[in-house]
Amino acid sequence: MKLQEHLEKLRYFYEVANCKSMKKASEKVFITQPSLSKSIKLLEEVIGHELFIRLPRGVRLTNEGEELYRYCQNLFNSLSDLEKRLDFGDDPMAGSLKIGTYDSIGIYFWPHFLADFLPKYPNLSIELVTGRSSEMKELLEKGVIDIALIVNPKGNSQFVIKKMAKDRFKFYERAKGKKIYSHVDKAPLITMIDSFAPAMTNEDFLLEIGLEERKVYRTSSLESAKALCLKGLGIGFLPEFVAHELVDTKKIREVNLKVGNKGLYEHDIGMLIHKSKQKGILINQVMQEIEKSFHDQF
Repeated sequence: MKLQEHLEKLRYFYEVANCKSMKKASEKVFITQPSLSKSIKLLEEVIGHELFIRLPRGVRLTNEGEELYRYCQNLFNSLSDLEKRLDFGDDPMAGSLKIGTYDSIGIYFWPHFLADFLPKYPNLSIELVTGRSSEMKELLEKGVIDIALIVNPKGNSQFVIKKMAKDRFKFYERAKGKKIYSHVDKAPLITMIDSFAPAMTNEDFLLEIGLEERKVYRTSSLESAKALCLKGLGIGFLPEFVAHELVDTKKIREVNLKVGNKGLYEHDIGMLIHKSKQKGILINQVMQEIEKSFHDQF
């Protein structure tokens, strides 16, 4: 097996894997679909394994295809970085990074960070991907992203973990203006229960936090819960970092609902990278900048 003799076919394979379709990939690489299919078949013969499962609509990677796809991602990302380094000479911060982050962190942290960070490193391109922490970890495992900034980072032998801070949930209400409830003891609770206990019912949630029966409004994102709290529709049960900016601007305030003010459901905020990248100058500098900015903000 001599893959170095089939680099062009690796590019074709990579595009098919990205597009999940022979037809779409053929349009992207500007060859006919039969020619693309033939190239993929030849590559499978060289490797000795099928790389795709052919479906009625599109294709799906086999286990061997997943393995090759991860290597292709590293290969083509490295080539892209090399092109930028050649363009920008000796700048060690020239290149590109993909960073995956939990949705709420993407809202409360990244705008402030990027506003300070990007002007310092004009030759560095950053692509930000957001989603659930589990999704970001999966993308990191597949090599789609370089750094994951997530909630409760947990690794294995493949990853290096950098924990930065601990956050916890507290109760908040609108600070000024009309609210639909007359007293906090009767106010509905608004939260994203799935963020700390996906299988928990509303009743179990109230029992868990030691409060009497009351309405619970579940949301699909912490940002939605925060927005409803800000409108005075109930007591928001939010992480401190999510509520931080609105508390600082006195738009919402912390409320003590008999369960103390130390917070509940403590969790870590931190970064994950693949061990193979831990010695990279660029990725280490970016991680140091993220950690410093996070501590400065919070």
